[in-house]
Amino acid sequence: MSGNATNLRVKIGCAVLLALITAGVYWPVTGFDFTNYDDPDYIIYNPMVQHGITGQSVAWAFTTDHSSNWHPLTWISHTLDCDLYGLKPGGHHLTSLLFHVANTVLLFLLLEGLTGAMWRSALVAALFAWHPLHVESVAWVSERKDVLCAFFWLLTLMAYGKYVIKSKIQSPKSKIWYVAALLFFALALLSKPMAVTLPCVLLLMDYWPLERCPKPKAQSPKSETGNAGVSWGWLVAEKIPFFVLAGAECVATVWAQKAANSVVAAAALPMPYRIANALVSYVLYLWKTVWPTDLAVPYPFSHDWTFAQAAGAGALLALISAGVLWRRKTEPFLAVGWFWFIGTLVPVIGLVQVGLQFMADRYTYIPLMGVFIMVAWSIPARWAVWPRPGLVFGTVIGAVLVVLLMVTWVQLFYWQNSVTLFTHTAAVTENNILAEYNLGEALARADAEDAAVTHYLKALAIRPNRVEAQYNSQTQARFNLGLIYRSEGKWPEAAEQLEAYVHEDPNQQSAHVALGSVLLAMGRTAEGIQEDREAVRLNPNDVESLNRLAWLLATLPDAKFRDGAEAVKLAERVRDLTGGGVTRYLATLDAAYAEAGRFTDAIAAAQKTRETAQAQGQNDLAAAAETRLKLYEAGKAYHE
Repeated sequence: MSGNATNLRVKIGCAVLLALITAGVYWPVTGFDFTNYDDPDYIIYNPMVQHGITGQSVAWAFTTDHSSNWHPLTWISHTLDCDLYGLKPGGHHLTSLLFHVANTVLLFLLLEGLTGAMWRSALVAALFAWHPLHVESVAWVSERKDVLCAFFWLLTLMAYGKYVIKSKIQSPKSKIWYVAALLFFALALLSKPMAVTLPCVLLLMDYWPLERCPKPKAQSPKSETGNAGVSWGWLVAEKIPFFVLAGAECVATVWAQKAANSVVAAAALPMPYRIANALVSYVLYLWKTVWPTDLAVPYPFSHDWTFAQAAGAGALLALISAGVLWRRKTEPFLAVGWFWFIGTLVPVIGLVQVGLQFMADRYTYIPLMGVFIMVAWSIPARWAVWPRPGLVFGTVIGAVLVVLLMVTWVQLFYWQNSVTLFTHTAAVTENNILAEYNLGEALARADAEDAAVTHYLKALAIRPNRVEAQYNSQTQARFNLGLIYRSEGKWPEAAEQLEAYVHEDPNQQSAHVALGSVLLAMGRTAEGIQEDREAVRLNPNDVESLNRLAWLLATLPDAKFRDGAEAVKLAERVRDLTGGGVTRYLATLDAAYAEAGRFTDAIAAAQKTRETAQAQGQNDLAAAAETRLKLYEAGKAYHE
């Protein structure tokens, strides 16, 4: 009894120590900002999330394909954060940190509970908690789905382990644990689609450490005892409800991603290229696990892998797979850990390409648990040949963990804000359009427009690869660059960028508005008016575009560009849309009436403009209305 109490105290101590160190190393994130990569779409400019938990926001979470994903529980999590913290980024970061700490403890408790190997379980949890590859999942608010999904993933495994243990002793409570596992799995799927591979991990757990795999003389499921194996057919059939849920999630995810046009077409990335990229990516993930340097978000498609590279990567993966299968009887944890890693990466390995990146650190959050199991359980099996193995391996493991903590600490601070993040990413990757664009945008928001121009130009100078050609980072860089040139009065440069932008994306109304203003400033009046007409066509209810065009058609000095009748039509629509209480819109209406020769209407409208301006304390607008009123009374229209 005393030994059990001691073990329990040590176990609790390990869990607490893991939690404290993890919280300590990641605590700086509570002072970090949002980033301009996905965070605006997920939180900053997402009105449904910002309104907090309501019936409407919950219904939206379950029905939206926003951001190319169907993960309602993740949306609800962000919505709850907005209820708690508003748009203070520190609170949102704190929630992600707490989930990461919880996942670390759960992973330790899961493995220790199923194997009884406390120190090996603690090593797996420490590697998971402190590895630099996992910084992205914790420090990036938009990746809440990673830590949330892992939380329910681990709870699923724990409940499943309880179910198996209870079923071996034929406890009636086993069914309760099975239902709990199914419920936690559903919650994992609602957090992130990547959880679809979890039923396969349950089968791996059946092999080790639960040891339910078939024996040479396996008994039927009905006569199963604590020492008998179970047929693979029964083990698979037992998971059918899990596979059904996974299939439903796959359908929902494909719908969401296709609806958002985020799935890259086969013509852009043929299957041989995808297979080659998948093979190389697996090896690169392993390499960055061992040597976690030059970590970035995102890693762009900057390579066309050669046949030799793909074949070499495939051969290495096949060799490792053969090795772990050969050792499966004596070291089953090797096969389980390896195929955990290989299998859980399948949804994001690029065979179905979604998004810009060919790999991502966040994708390793769950898969690397398998690799860490391989490492932690392999060491004791091999240290007997060493003198004083406890001291030797304890020192080595301690040193590795310290190094990981240090690298994680450094990597963490790249996530302070968008400028630090994308400055680092641009430095450690090549031809990264998204990094250059996001860095330019972040610098522009920080009023460092000269530096922003430099990075926008770098983004435009990069030749888009197969995937980035499907997206708009370069196009958006053109638009932002054009706006900066416009603000600086560099009209030819602004026109060049904005004309190129509307050629690439002719349906963006704001670009036509911006280009119209630049062309007018350059004296290209007819072209400028045409851009304003296009802006109105794209959004007939946009009062700013309607008012702007009406004012031009009523007041331009050159008579060949004026059209009083059309100006009246546009200005009256503005009045109807706004209720007639905005002074500058009323000013456009009186000018339009005058240009159309309707001076009685113009005088009445100008008087109303003057009175409205005076009532609102807008003395300059009231004076301008008085000036126009005198012209109308003299039978003259107002022209700028």
